[in-house]
Amino acid sequence: MIIEVYADVLCGWAWIGKGRLEQALDQLGDSVDATVVWRPYLIDPTAPSPSVSLALALAEPGVERALEQCAPGIDAAVRRLEVGQLGMDELGLPRWGAEWRASSWAAWRMVTAALVEHGPQVHDEVMTAVLRGHFVDGADINSLAFLSDLADRFGLPAPAAKPDHRSALAYLEPGFAGGDPVERATRIAQLSGQAIDVATSPTFVVDGRIIGTGAQPADVLAGWIAEAAAQQGSVVPEEVRQFRNARALLERNNPRGTLYLLSGLPELAGERSYETLTARALAASASLEPARAKLEELLERYPDDAYLQVLMGKTLRRMQDPRAAKHLALAGAMNPEFLDF
Repeated sequence: MIIEVYADVLCGWAWIGKGRLEQALDQLGDSVDATVVWRPYLIDPTAPSPSVSLALALAEPGVERALEQCAPGIDAAVRRLEVGQLGMDELGLPRWGAEWRASSWAAWRMVTAALVEHGPQVHDEVMTAVLRGHFVDGADINSLAFLSDLADRFGLPAPAAKPDHRSALAYLEPGFAGGDPVERATRIAQLSGQAIDVATSPTFVVDGRIIGTGAQPADVLAGWIAEAAAQQGSVVPEEVRQFRNARALLERNNPRGTLYLLSGLPELAGERSYETLTARALAASASLEPARAKLEELLERYPDDAYLQVLMGKTLRRMQDPRAAKHLALAGAMNPEFLDF
């Protein structure tokens, strides 16, 4: 059983939840064979690089709104005080206090690379090292000094650096090498969380289904896990899961995320569902000429598909192409539901 925990290393409740999850698994003992995998959920995706003082950043209303995703519904000042006290009490930490508003993307790249290259144990150790660096040591976890030390200690790829050679690239910032496998794995993990509506750090997921949110007491977590284990069905192949996530992202108005996930599924290329979803995402992202070309290919193979006809008609209409009327009329003739178009 794989327990995916979507969280942010900037969220103190993620660390509290980590400790409580470990206690829950100890309670369950041999009754559940579980592997914990940490996935990125960014509570502050617009955090700058280089990092800035957290004390000054907290005066900005936008930062407080971002932190609401970490223990939502609790006043921000109370939230920081409570999690800090729990950090020292439950985790036995000597101090608690982040000092930087830092982009967590580069740190998440390290956590993800540890899983891919070394497995769950090192993955967990790197997660702990990042959390400790941010909350106990007061380190800037997006600085090259911190990240390079992490890479050396755990045998991880060097961080992608900004031109200043002091800080790493932030989330969606240009400059990552094309085809960078670490960037790809990290982005796929983050998009997968968006596809299943992860909206809180931490969020616990089994088989692509959210089983609970928040740093709940260990006995509550143990109950969620035991129930999920009892309901667990057959394992869904990874390519099927990724395709479903790509489709879900389109339904959530993220067509570029859909295209990103589909680009990692070359084994499905040529299949009708894959090609149709690609065409839909291209059209939804306003990539009209590529959408037209893809739909042209599909209609040569499936001219009797009313949905493809209406999608072609709508795409051509947005391109102000007079051929749109023919496709819309064909769609209406095949399926009266499309007559309004």
